[in-house]
Amino acid sequence: MHLINRISCFALLILIPFEAFSQSDSTVVENNKTNSRKPLSDRIFVGGNAALSFGTITYIGVAPIIGYKMTDNWLVGVGGSYYYYRDNFYDFSTSIYGGLLMTRYLVYKGLFAEADFEENNQLAVNIVDPIAGTFTLERKWIPSLLLGGGYSQELGASSAFFISILYDVIQNPNSQYYRRPVIRAGIGFGL
Repeated sequence: MHLINRISCFALLILIPFEAFSQSDSTVVENNKTNSRKPLSDRIFVGGNAALSFGTITYIGVAPIIGYKMTDNWLVGVGGSYYYYRDNFYDFSTSIYGGLLMTRYLVYKGLFAEADFEENNQLAVNIVDPIAGTFTLERKWIPSLLLGGGYSQELGASSAFFISILYDVIQNPNSQYYRRPVIRAGIGFGL
C-alpha cells in the first residue's frame, strides 16, 4: 500500500500542473483536440534507454518504457529497469531493479521538461552499531524523484532520439543517484 500511495501522490503532483499549464496555451489546447482524433496506435509509444560502462566498475542496464501521448507536446509513461553493477576493486557485484512513472512536456522545438518517479530495489547500508561503525547490507526499496530536461529529435514519422539530464531531489544516501546528475539517452518508437 505504501508504494501505491507514493505513486498516487506523484501522479497528482505532476499531472495537475501540466493540465493547468496546458489550458493557458491555445496551441496546446488545439493539439489536445487533434490528438484525441488520432487512432490509439498513433498515441502509444515504446522506448527506453540502456547503460553500458566497463572498466574497474562495470555497469550494464536496460530500462524499457511504454507510454501514451496525451497531446503532441505531453507524454506520460511507465517502465521497468534492471541494472547489473560490479566493482572489481572491492570484488563486489549486485543487481538493481525497479519501476518508474515518467512525464515529459515539450517546451520549445525539441526542448522538454521531464519528471520521473522511480522505486528501485537495491542493496542499502543498514547501520548495526554507529559507535563501532559496523553495518550490514540489505535489500531495500529506494525512492527517487528525478527532475530535469533535455532535447528530443525526430528520426522519422514515428520515432525520436532523446537525451536528458536529471537530478534526484529526494537524495536518499542509498540511492544510485545520490549526489550526481543522471544523464540518459534513448530512442522512442510509435506503434
